[in-house]
Amino acid sequence: CSVVRGLGDVYKRQGKFRGKRLDNRKWEYGDLIENQGRFFIYHATSETTIEDNDDGRIVVAAVEVDPNTVGQYTGLQDMNGKDIWKDDIMCIPETDFNAEIVGRVLYEDGSYYIIPFNGGRLWGVALVTSKHDAKLIGNIHDNPELLKTE
Repeated sequence: CSVVRGLGDVYKRQGKFRGKRLDNRKWEYGDLIENQGRFFIYHATSETTIEDNDDGRIVVAAVEVDPNTVGQYTGLQDMNGKDIWKDDIMCIPETDFNAEIVGRVLYEDGSYYIIPFNGGRLWGVALVTSKHDAKLIGNIHDNPELLKTE
C-alpha cells in the first residue's frame, strides 16, 4: 500500500469511501483503489461493469479522486441520521463538563475521534453519537470557513 499524505492506514482498512472527483470536484462514493500513486473510487454495478468474461475477472469504471479528499465512512450516523466520514466537522452540544465543542473527525490508533478546534481532549465518535446529540455541520473540503471556529 502506498502512503499518500497519511492515506496508507486508510487504504489498509476495509469499508466505504468517498473522495472528490478530479474532473468536476463532485463527491464519489464506493470502494477505494490505489494504483501507482493515484486513487480511484468505484461502485461495481451492472451499469459500471464494462466487461465480465466469466473468467473470474471483471472490469469496472472507476473515477480518479483527489487523494487529499479521500475519507472513510465511520459506520456511524449523527443525531439526524447523516453518515459520518473522516474529515467531517461535528458539533457536540454543551455537556456537564464542557461548553459546545466543534471539531474534525480523524482516524487515530484504530478509532475515530473528534479533535476540537479549540483544543481539549479527544472525543470518540462512537461515544458522542450514542450519549450526546452530536450533529454533522460540514466537512473540511466543502466548508473550510468552519475551520476558523472560535
